[in-house]
Amino acid sequence: MKQTATTNQQKSGSGTAPAVWAVTLGFNNAQDSVDCLKSLVANEGVDCSLLFADNASLDDSVARVLADVPAARVIQTGANLGFSRGFNVGIDYCLAQGADYVFMVNNDTVLAPDCLARLVEDAQAHPEAGIFAPKIFYFDHPRTIWSAGSRFRPFPPAVVMRKTTGDDDGRFDRDPRLEYTTTCALLLSRAFLEQVGLMDRDYFILFDDYDWSVRARDQGWGIRLVPDAHLWHKVSKSTGVGTRSPFFWTNYGKSAALFFRKHARHRWLTGWPHLAYLLARIVAERTHFGLVPFWKGWREGRRAELHAPPRPGHGETDPFTEIRG
Repeated sequence: MKQTATTNQQKSGSGTAPAVWAVTLGFNNAQDSVDCLKSLVANEGVDCSLLFADNASLDDSVARVLADVPAARVIQTGANLGFSRGFNVGIDYCLAQGADYVFMVNNDTVLAPDCLARLVEDAQAHPEAGIFAPKIFYFDHPRTIWSAGSRFRPFPPAVVMRKTTGDDDGRFDRDPRLEYTTTCALLLSRAFLEQVGLMDRDYFILFDDYDWSVRARDQGWGIRLVPDAHLWHKVSKSTGVGTRSPFFWTNYGKSAALFFRKHARHRWLTGWPHLAYLLARIVAERTHFGLVPFWKGWREGRRAELHAPPRPGHGETDPFTEIRG
């Protein structure tokens, strides 16, 4: 049964502003991290504390953030923990500081000045939801939507992002309710995180978004698009999507297998028809070089030990070093 978001409702009703934290996870690409954090500093209409969680970058990301974004707190994980475990460290840190809402955002994004205020406003108006997604545009095509949430497509069976090939025409603005959403940028309520838990640490990259969306809806939480909250995404510099990177394809296969095992009752997303679609898509998109590492990852995921998603505030996330508090 879903908990009531009493903290946020009470603060909204009393006129006291909620405590909002934003966290971005960095792995190399120092300039992207600085640009993202500066766009968060420039946000208007909401008081927001900033956290930069460095996931063992090999470049000067930490030094650049320390020098160029003095408003941001900085922590280091000490190892590349992947997307889920890295962000979990940052989200748990924000909650420990008293956050009512946590905004998690990829470091290769830039926010509109009113993005956070729009998200928080919608969150306070809809405490029955726990996940709030902005409308995300391509950085290089700033009026074309990269993601306005995601939906289940029955055939071929898959979760697909709602996007446009040209300028935003408002088609996704009418119904804000979502089935799924990318974890590229999300505002999360404290009550949601305390009930549903953090991201599943078993996913290094990919499928973490499907998993969190399924867990949210299974426990009665809504997922909402906030169509007037905008940001721009430089799109997948870290993971090598669409490249020959064996790292990407192996983790793609492993995460797919993990998701299949954890959510077997969603059979059209976890059964052999979906696996056949994934393999056919790899061939159709002429990324056949990904087949061998994908299958290697799939076998790893079928054998891997499964863990429950970590709970915030219970010491179940990875250790970190605080560089600037």
